[in-house]
Parts: sequence; structure tokens; C-alpha cells
Amino acid sequence: MKKIVLGALLLAFASTYAQKDELKTLKKLYDKDQLSADDFSKYKETVLKLEALASTDDDKVAASFYKAMQPLAEMSTMGAQPNPMMIQKLFTPDVFTSMVKGMRTTLDYETKTGKKVFSEDIIETITSFKPIFMQMALVFNNSKKYKEASRVFYNTYQLDPSDVSNLENAAITAMQAEDYIDAEKYYREIKAVGFTGTGLKKFATKPEEVAKSIFALSFFNKNDEQAKMDFLEAIKLNPDDVQIQIDHATIYYRNNDVATYQKLIEGILEKDPNNAQLQYNVGFLLLNEDTKIVEEINANLKNINKYDELKAKRKAMFLKALPYFERAHQLDVTNEDTKKTLRLCYETIGMKDRAASVK
Repeated sequence: MKKIVLGALLLAFASTYAQKDELKTLKKLYDKDQLSADDFSKYKETVLKLEALASTDDDKVAASFYKAMQPLAEMSTMGAQPNPMMIQKLFTPDVFTSMVKGMRTTLDYETKTGKKVFSEDIIETITSFKPIFMQMALVFNNSKKYKEASRVFYNTYQLDPSDVSNLENAAITAMQAEDYIDAEKYYREIKAVGFTGTGLKKFATKPEEVAKSIFALSFFNKNDEQAKMDFLEAIKLNPDDVQIQIDHATIYYRNNDVATYQKLIEGILEKDPNNAQLQYNVGFLLLNEDTKIVEEINANLKNINKYDELKAKRKAMFLKALPYFERAHQLDVTNEDTKKTLRLCYETIGMKDRAASVK
């Protein structure tokens, strides 16, 4: 037993000394203005060793810091003034994301513990490199690489949360990239920052636009229960926005609550009777059982009485829906879906000439 305990103690002490050696080596290399290729290889190798050996929170954070700064160490091998293309090639969005995560983790840890070991260096790095990161984001944006631009804008915001314009740019470019998951996240962060205090007069986007975007994104991303809650603020700030109301109703339709959907759509239609899409939606809703009735008709081809009953039921259903499709067509004569459905209505109720007139 004593041998086992002694062996464990020796291993622990050896690990502790090893960590100290790795930290000394990394500090010495990091403090150099320029690294040789061999220096950088040693730096990477030592980071890996420290990650494997680190047992205390302090050492784990140190490992995170030195790993985060690895791209800067590599850049120091490129000479005193690396050209922009070399920097852009080195700082890919993935590399930048990892770097920011490591710096942010270190800053948060040192703020919490009060141990300011790396914070000053990180703040200096942010001040020095922020213009480069901003330029990188703009280059991606101008090249229409919106996803990459969005990530760089957001990471730059994380480095300096006082500059909320980068958060707004991250949200805008995420939308342009059709990256709606991240766009929703960024717009929610804009809402959290708010339009007073830190966010006072710093966002170009207005509160009502942010509320509308958040609802539209949660609706699109099918976060339906969240979208119902987001609707309340969106409609409060945009009381006359018909699309917000239609999307809200659609949440119930896609969750098979047809009764609530119909009630909401008809309420919207009363306020906006000249909306072609709404007229079409109500008509389409009234044909909701058509597939089921057609299946029953085909199943009763030999049962004349039942067959006639179902045919009459289907005709009555189409007659009820017809005025909505006619009105939708009057309001938007070019819509192909409306024309197709209107022709079907006329044909089903026996108005062949009217069907042929719909071009």
C-alpha cells in the first residue's frame, strides 16, 4: 500500500513540475517578438503537453489562453509585417472562433477569480487586432461570403461587447447567408442588449424591426411555442402588420389546430378584405376535407346512393369556397395557384365554360 501511495505522490509531483516547465516554456516563447519555424513547432508541442497535464483550473485556463494565441504565434513567424493575404489565410473563421472562445474564457475566468494573469495581454491584443478583424469581416461581406462575414462580426463583438454594431452586422449577414438559426440567436442578443444603456442610439435597427425579425425567425425555424410568445411582442410593436398575423395563424395550422387557424384567418380577413393571399387561404381551408371525400367517393363507386351523396357534398363544399377564390383571382390575376384552384372549383360544380375562361 505504501509503495502505491508513494508512487501516486511521485506521479503527482512530477505532473506539477511538468506543468510548471510547460508554462515557463510557453511564456518564454510567447514573449518573443518573432518566432522561428522551430520555435513555433515547440510552441504547439508544448501547448499539447500542457493540455494533457493541466489539472488545476488555473493551468487549464493557461492552456486555453496559449492555445487561443497560437494563431498569433504562427503569424509572428511571417516576419515583421505579414501581408493581408497571409493574415486572411491564417485567420479562417474557424480559427478566429476558437481564438475568441479561448480569450473570452480566460477573461471571464480572471474576472471571476480576480487573478489577472493574461487579461492585460488579451485586452492589448483586442485593441491591436480589432481593426484587422473588422477588415476581414468587410472583405468577406464584399465578396458575398456572408456566413463567414457573420461569424467574424460576431466574434469581434464577443471580443469587444461595447461595440454593438458588430452584433447587428452579424445578424444582418446571417440573414443574407440564410443562416436562420444563428440569425435568430443574434437578434435575440440584440434584444437582450436593448435600446437603452449600452445599446442607446447604437443600433440602426429599430425595436419593432427586431421584434418582427425574432418572431419571423422563430416561426421559420419552427420553434412554435417560442414563436407564439414572440408573436405577442411583435404584434404589440407592429399592430398593423398582416404578415405577422398570418404567420401566427399558420403556427396553429401546421400543428393541426384547424379551428384556431380558421378563426384567426377570418379575423385578419375582416380587417384586410383586399388581401389576395388571405382570400385564397380561407378558400383553401374550406376545401380541407377534399382528399378524404374523394377517397370515399372512389371507395363507393358501386354504392350509387352513397356515391351521389358524397358527390353532392363535395360540390356544396366547392360552392362555399368559390367566392374566396374568385375574389383572390380578382385581386391577383397572375397567381397560378389561384387560377388552378379556381378552374378546379368551376369544373367540380359543373361550370365548364367558366373554368375554360380562366387563363
